[in-house]
Amino acid sequence: MQNPSYVFPNTSGIKQRGSLVERWNYAATLGCEYIEVPADFIKNKTEVEKTGLELCTFLTNDAIKALYQRDITFPSQLKYILHTEPSLPRTDGYGFPSKAPLKWYDSEWVSRFIDMTLAISKYLGLPASVIEIHPGDKRNSALNIINSAQTLLSKYRTEFSIEVTILLENRTGQFIASGRDIADFWAVASDQCPDWRSNLGIILDIQQLYTVTKADFINELNLIPNDCIKGLHIHSKHRLPVTEDEIPWEYVFRKIAGIDNRLIINPEIHHKNKVNDAIMFCNRMLAAVDPTGQ
Repeated sequence: MQNPSYVFPNTSGIKQRGSLVERWNYAATLGCEYIEVPADFIKNKTEVEKTGLELCTFLTNDAIKALYQRDITFPSQLKYILHTEPSLPRTDGYGFPSKAPLKWYDSEWVSRFIDMTLAISKYLGLPASVIEIHPGDKRNSALNIINSAQTLLSKYRTEFSIEVTILLENRTGQFIASGRDIADFWAVASDQCPDWRSNLGIILDIQQLYTVTKADFINELNLIPNDCIKGLHIHSKHRLPVTEDEIPWEYVFRKIAGIDNRLIINPEIHHKNKVNDAIMFCNRMLAAVDPTGQ
């Protein structure tokens, strides 16, 4: 495999929706090639109060201006991954729960999702290199996501004259969660859009795959075609992974070493002071792997 490109994750201790340059300064110190930038819907009481919008709703242009910090200039090397709404349970600060459904089957919803995604990048003044999306519930289908991703890709190309990569993350509790789910999705993608698969792939969250497969984790991991994996989230419940975890990391990194794609690895740690340790863990594990599996 080629050396992976690391992502500086959206950690605590950094202002949410804050300066790209501030994030990049952390990333560059650690040798990361990308930063992760959140593109959630309205996600907490503070954002409700700042924007006047309801929890878990799309951002308007005014809300984007109210929530995001815009830099005047950027380092030429700065690249970011836009991490869109993951459909997590939220509370409004008073204990009232809510969750934003992902409606890839609904053309009006998809249009609003794409408009918001474009608006964030336009306001930031720099297009994303990668856009990360999530499956949603079983009302969605693989073909819904593929068609939506094609439309997003086309509109992003028209707006910014670049080729963005769209990566789908497996999510616990959503309709693409297991290795079999991912393999089935990729079979549809391979059949329906063979000519643009270079712009589409999976960013595989190892912890979430383990959460939904447990004792069958290795079998499920083996079901996932190598060519669909273009990125990984490496963490242990958002803490620093260690070889003593339940997750069989040695086997995971043997799988990773056999992938020909240039991989993006997001050490998705919640605390910024542990990101470098997570990167070092990945590098040690990759260095120790025998790609032949012997």
